[in-house]
Amino acid sequence: MKTKLALVMFFLVNQFFFGQHIERKILKGRIIADTIEVENLTVFNITSNIGAVTNVDGKFSIKARPSDTLYIQGISYESKKYIITDRDFWQEELEILLKVKITELNEIEITPYTLTGNIKQDTKRIKVYGEGFSKIDMGIKHYDDNVRIGSPINTAMPSHFAPNGAAFDFIAIGRGLGKLLGIKGNPKKNSERVFEERRQRDIQSKSFSDHIFERFSYNFFVETLKIRHEDISMFLQYAEMPVKDLSLFLKPEYEIQLIEYLTTKAKLFNSEKQVE
Repeated sequence: MKTKLALVMFFLVNQFFFGQHIERKILKGRIIADTIEVENLTVFNITSNIGAVTNVDGKFSIKARPSDTLYIQGISYESKKYIITDRDFWQEELEILLKVKITELNEIEITPYTLTGNIKQDTKRIKVYGEGFSKIDMGIKHYDDNVRIGSPINTAMPSHFAPNGAAFDFIAIGRGLGKLLGIKGNPKKNSERVFEERRQRDIQSKSFSDHIFERFSYNFFVETLKIRHEDISMFLQYAEMPVKDLSLFLKPEYEIQLIEYLTTKAKLFNSEKQVE
């Protein structure tokens, strides 16, 4: 029994290591959805950290191997994970179906007093109950600014014994004392600030090109952005952005915006190259 168990474990371990050393190949696929456009959807290989973007027809190509996980997302669609199998490479084109994201709107109740946007019409329709506005004096009164009784109060140098108290900002004083005594503020905000500062330093330690190459494959530049091999370095210099903007675009939730930015820059870059 122990011998059989050992053989099974040996077989599984061999399969695992063998699978890890299989070279990734180009996998061609197409996103299918009802009625809505399928252009510029993000297809991300979570296993290898490589991304691609769909074209007008929803087609894409990405380096992958069996057991890799693809993550497909778009603004108008429900995100989907797809685990690649050996059979997917036998097909000429892998088809993945996405569901449209349905956003339910709150019900709007129409009443006789619903505002239309027309001020004259709305003021006539809205009823006012009671004597709330009838007692307001609508007359215009004029005051002489030159008439003053007594001496003006010097607010620049208040008396310490003034009836209204001294002009000290006790909140500011309290904060200052807190800093001197080492009293910490909100721990959550402090940890978030420290994490963001560390993240900014990590981003600054690498170039814009290094960050982009870590997230997108060579295939993304050549086939999706239509950048020639010899122009990729020049394009990355052309598309470079300030560190502050790059810090925002590198967040996972801004993946789509980063791809849209690179796509727009690629179109401008290619058009300028043609003029030259």
